[in-house]
Amino acid sequence: MEFWVHSANQWHAVQPDGLATAIALPDSFIWLELSGNDPSFLNKLGKLLNLHELALEDAISAGQRHKIEEYADGGLFLVMRTAMEWNDDVEYGEAHVFLDRRYIIIIRHGPGPGYGHALERFKGNRFTPSPGAALYVVLDQVVDAYRPVTENLEQRYDSYESALLETAVAEQNLSRLYSLKRQTLLLSQALEPMADMVQDIFRMHPDIVEKGLKAYYRDVQDHLTRLNRDIYQIREMLTDAMHVSLASLALKQNASVQKLAGWGAILAVPTLVFSLYGMNFKVMPELAWPWGYPLALALTGIACLGLYRHLRKRGWI
Repeated sequence: MEFWVHSANQWHAVQPDGLATAIALPDSFIWLELSGNDPSFLNKLGKLLNLHELALEDAISAGQRHKIEEYADGGLFLVMRTAMEWNDDVEYGEAHVFLDRRYIIIIRHGPGPGYGHALERFKGNRFTPSPGAALYVVLDQVVDAYRPVTENLEQRYDSYESALLETAVAEQNLSRLYSLKRQTLLLSQALEPMADMVQDIFRMHPDIVEKGLKAYYRDVQDHLTRLNRDIYQIREMLTDAMHVSLASLALKQNASVQKLAGWGAILAVPTLVFSLYGMNFKVMPELAWPWGYPLALALTGIACLGLYRHLRKRGWI
């Protein structure tokens, strides 16, 4: 948990039991970061700050969709999906944010490093404590965390791409490509709504995004645009790579079918000859010849050899 209050041009750490006093300070701004695993404390905090009951209910439970809601008292409630790379997999969490002119409350659900870095930037001299500046540093950290995840997906795709035409590993490579495409799709679903959210904040809440903060919010929007573009390109390349892998598997199967058909044609020659001998005809000229059977075997062998050489030359066997 991180509880900080800015008052009289200074930052002070606050204990949970001192929040009521900190809120009563004139011209104070409070930064609260806590985990969503303590619903009882969240309910107490909701009563203390008069948070909307519906927003508080959403903040306590994870699994919410991206959204931004405005309430009658001017406060905002935002839900954002967070992502981080872990053992070649992407783990998702959520950040639920209450924003008011006096405070910002960040409620974390799931894995994540916390927002200590954002707090240090906010406490720096660059930003005057305000809800718009506080929300910017949180948004910027959430969006920046998507960059290494996207870069890791690109690197994994590059490693799989080198084996696209190796038929020996085509089936295994196809499974990897499908898994990577699924992860890319989930990442896209988590990231795309954030662009609309930032745009809504930027356009519909000028009281939050003050004139001096517009450039910072445009920078976040630009990062989101580039990330969404990169993810779209990865998805397109993965689709093409899966088609190439499927074509490689089809070629491999066709080669196997050709070999079976070739050997089947060779075996058809002796099958035909010996089936004629098995029909028990009484009048067959070669039955009385001393060299009839050796000659039949020799001719059958020559026919099989000739057919083998012909199919070998055509690449069927």
